[in-house]
Amino acid sequence: MQDVVEKLTNGVIDGPEDLMGMGECLNLLEQLEAASYFSGEAADLLPRIRQLLNRMILEESPDLQKDWQTVQGLIRELCPTGNGGPESSEDSVSHSDLEAIKDLIREPPAGRTDPVGPLPATSETAGEWEGGSEGGSRAPEGSTAEMELQDPELVRDFIEEAKEHLSSIELNILALETDPKDQDAINAIFRPFHSIKGVAGFLNLKDIHHLSHEVENLLDCARAGKILITDDAIDLILKSVDLLKTLIGVLEDSVAQGEPLPDNAEVVEDFLQRLSAFQDTPVAEEAPVRKLGEILVDRGVVEDETIHRALEDSRASGKKLGELLIGKGMVSSREVSSALREQRRSKESAASVRIDTHKLDNLVDMVGELVIAQSMVLQNSEVEAIKEQKFQKDTVQLRRITNELQRISMAMRMVPIKSTFQKMIRLVRDLSRKSGKEVTLEMKGEETEIDRNMVEEIYEPLVHMIRNSIDHGIESPEERKAAGKVLPGVIVISAEQKGGNIVIEIEDDGRGLNAEKIRSTAVQRGVISPDEPLDERGIYDLIFHPGFSTKDKITEVSGRGVGMDVVKKSVERLRGKIEISSHRGRGTRFQLKLPLTMAIIDGMIIQVGGQRYVVPTISMKESLRPGREAYQTVHRKGEAIKVRDTLMPLIRLHQLFGVEPKYRDPWEGLLLVVNEDNRSYCLQADEILGRQEVVIKSLGSSLRHVTGISGGAILGDGRVALILDVKGIVSHYEGNSR
Repeated sequence: MQDVVEKLTNGVIDGPEDLMGMGECLNLLEQLEAASYFSGEAADLLPRIRQLLNRMILEESPDLQKDWQTVQGLIRELCPTGNGGPESSEDSVSHSDLEAIKDLIREPPAGRTDPVGPLPATSETAGEWEGGSEGGSRAPEGSTAEMELQDPELVRDFIEEAKEHLSSIELNILALETDPKDQDAINAIFRPFHSIKGVAGFLNLKDIHHLSHEVENLLDCARAGKILITDDAIDLILKSVDLLKTLIGVLEDSVAQGEPLPDNAEVVEDFLQRLSAFQDTPVAEEAPVRKLGEILVDRGVVEDETIHRALEDSRASGKKLGELLIGKGMVSSREVSSALREQRRSKESAASVRIDTHKLDNLVDMVGELVIAQSMVLQNSEVEAIKEQKFQKDTVQLRRITNELQRISMAMRMVPIKSTFQKMIRLVRDLSRKSGKEVTLEMKGEETEIDRNMVEEIYEPLVHMIRNSIDHGIESPEERKAAGKVLPGVIVISAEQKGGNIVIEIEDDGRGLNAEKIRSTAVQRGVISPDEPLDERGIYDLIFHPGFSTKDKITEVSGRGVGMDVVKKSVERLRGKIEISSHRGRGTRFQLKLPLTMAIIDGMIIQVGGQRYVVPTISMKESLRPGREAYQTVHRKGEAIKVRDTLMPLIRLHQLFGVEPKYRDPWEGLLLVVNEDNRSYCLQADEILGRQEVVIKSLGSSLRHVTGISGGAILGDGRVALILDVKGIVSHYEGNSR
């Protein structure tokens, strides 16, 4: 805390008019008090000094000069002569430090006894203005709709400092989104509002003072645990920041033009009514953990009187309730076990523990190793030869436990996608304002869980797609009215789990993609040749080309051709896929298919010669054994397989990896139909061994760029199977066929 003392000894207050200095002084004193820096009588003086400084900042002092003199007197008492200083310790301030703190409050400048400009209303009239009377908040009697600004130079200083405070609030909101109970984050947001309120009150900026004061009250209630910081509360705080930015912008214009400040009380009052309604909402209490007897009674297993008698016997004998009930034959062990599991789940939902992410990752890795080791042991030929019944039963139990352990450890990595979706609300609001469009955001499936390591990775793709939907998709209000569409335009973002994947969709009800314009732009920029055949979906995929944009005019939102290529690269880095569907005049939908976790992959184990490979199921459409007649060769295109009247290029995996295959003819082997860039390809293998979830292992930096391979997995027999990179295989094939 020595740095805090140094700040104080430098003198942070220049007199009763220096409210900014008082605010900083309060923050420093609070830090010293929280750290128990003072002891004894010195510590008892701190709350009194803070109380007086608060009263002066809030213009609630009946006699400003008297309070000022009292503060100076208390500071002198805080620094007594002799042995009255704090006890000497590493965490307490020395007597010499206390003597230095005398410079904390300086004497008012000569000839200057009152603050700059007129003092705001006293606490009596201010209280009437701040609400509680009929008709809501109103200005004090005698005020006018416009107010002459006092000391423009001081107002300019306030404007710059307020902008910094608001930026600080927006940054700290992100921490609060992650952990709504984080007291440090709440305090970091509370302090800027407190500073803005104090200086605005001093400068007689009623609207700004009133708004920041009420939001400060909301945050103070959160600090005291009287209300919970929910998503709605965070939205209100962000809305208050927007409103304060608007008010400060109006103030800045008034100072620049030398005009009176207009009255914005009505706008502020509308927001404060929403704020008041939120604060009146009761805090939901955590559900208590249910008792075992209560669960059994609710299930109709036993009567309430039976539980009461059993509880008395339990207290007398010292036996547990469940044990006693089973012993007397009143319930079965299965019923008690089931009730205990429900009780445990209620306990788990009522409490949470923070765990270091590295420890969690290590746990998941070790559980994966355990599963592999178990498979290696149980698939050992000598172990498989053991036919003893109890051993067989024990191995089944071991598999069940390890599988459940793996499921639980993976679930620990999963977090709801809600926090990521919530950030889009702010984005839509800001972008719609910049573009002059009316847009609302609807969210579905916010509770869908995704690997926490993927949460940050998908944020940027979502931002680009929302930006694209607003700028390219949603029409202007005039266009929507002319097309018979309602206002505002709607963007729906949803998430759901399908099999081993999570599917995220961003859909708008805008104008849809213009395939003709996309194609002509692509031809004009040399992305495709004029005679290149492309279906509608292939044309849509052109927007993922780097630098591609159909926007004629660059705006703040888009038009530079940066964005959608980033989306595709990010999704592919997560081993996912993105698809587009669109209808002219009705809207566009982007669909992201992502694996649930980055640690485990769901794949098909295939055999090619003496080697085994894993093909991610997210890339596969189907598998088939074609007839001889399906095999064809196409001039300058190479080998192809006809599948339901569609010619698909044939890629021989044994040629790519230099492996001697069991079958060379495709009609003797097996073909895997994969989809990449909306084109289908057939990968030739010898056979499919089965479907399996495997733990992904990195191949290291030296093998990172091997064509067609994205990683490895250890199978049950201890051998390594390489995981195929379908996109890399297709890109290699296309590059060689040109």
